[in-house]
Parts: sequence; structure tokens; C-alpha cells
Amino acid sequence: MEKQYCSYYQARVLKEKTWFVVGMFRNEDHVAFERTMDGRPEILEFFVPESQETEFLWLMQALQKRGYVLGLEKLKNRFAEG
Repeated sequence: MEKQYCSYYQARVLKEKTWFVVGMFRNEDHVAFERTMDGRPEILEFFVPESQETEFLWLMQALQKRGYVLGLEKLKNRFAEG
């Protein structure tokens, strides 16, 4: 059976709004799992199921417009093999 991984994003957030961004995703069931990067609290990483990617990107765009998210980048999932 082939392993499936979520899409992986990293976002740089306004430090004083980190709590708001985290809270928003904890309130939105199954859109994304988020956590801060070790030693870099201004960087959040997001694991996004393929079925939720459109909603995730919509929410991130809204947060960017408010100035809470300063940058967003889709990267290779750092937990994927190879």
C-alpha cells in the first residue's frame, strides 16, 4: 500500500498574532494540523490533507490580507521518505 502524505506548508507569522492563527486552525476541524518550528516560534508548519487544500489556502489568504501571515510557502513534506 502506498503511503500518502499531506501537503506541507510553512508560514511566517506576525509574532503577536501567532495565538490567533493557531486558534483559527484549531477551530476549523480537519483543515490543517499546525505547529511551531522548533526554535523558530515565528514559523508555523502546516500539514494539509489534499481534500482541504482549497479551504486552507483561502484561510491563509484572508490572514495575509490582515497582516497576520507574512509569508507562505509550499514545500516538500519534510517527513516524506526520499
